[in-house]
Amino acid sequence: MNDTLIEGARAGRIEVNEGQFLHIVNIDGKQVCDFFAFNRANICETLSPGHQRSVTRRMFLKPGDMLYSVLRRPIFELIEDPVGFNDFSLPACDPERYRMDFGVEEHRSCRKNLEEVMSDFDIPYEYLPDPFNFFQPTPVKADGTYGTGTSPAKPGERMVLRALMDVIAVGSSCPQDQIPLNDFNPSRLKLVVRDG
Repeated sequence: MNDTLIEGARAGRIEVNEGQFLHIVNIDGKQVCDFFAFNRANICETLSPGHQRSVTRRMFLKPGDMLYSVLRRPIFELIEDPVGFNDFSLPACDPERYRMDFGVEEHRSCRKNLEEVMSDFDIPYEYLPDPFNFFQPTPVKADGTYGTGTSPAKPGERMVLRALMDVIAVGSSCPQDQIPLNDFNPSRLKLVVRDG
């Protein structure tokens, strides 16, 4: 077993081998995890929310689903999801979002978190992939606009994914504290790798 503890508003990464299980643990509850994954053999092949929508033709995930890459290849299989709320339509929060929408400068963000933990790969900031926002409610209202809410994840609840290739997985404890998404208090996550 291998694990990485992620402090609130920070990110961490872990390597997962094909066939291993990745547990994404919501330690304190009510915390969104912006989740990213990269094929270790080809760092340009990333988990892709856009391709997920195209392949599955729906806006929600369910156990048994495959999670797809930019090459339309499955990277993970979703094994367990007790929370049942995930978003793969919105991008990661970034410094511009906090500056433009909330008037806050120098705020931590999931996009900058990803840049930090993947800095040894020299991926241009503009080319960083979009996330799967695990544990995030993003209801679509009758008028087509997005709603929001607080993550319903309870302390200790986890998603379990089975890796279908060797990957680098990155989780970001979303730093959003300007709206109720993380109960105004970004908190801890843990990535745990277990053999099949």
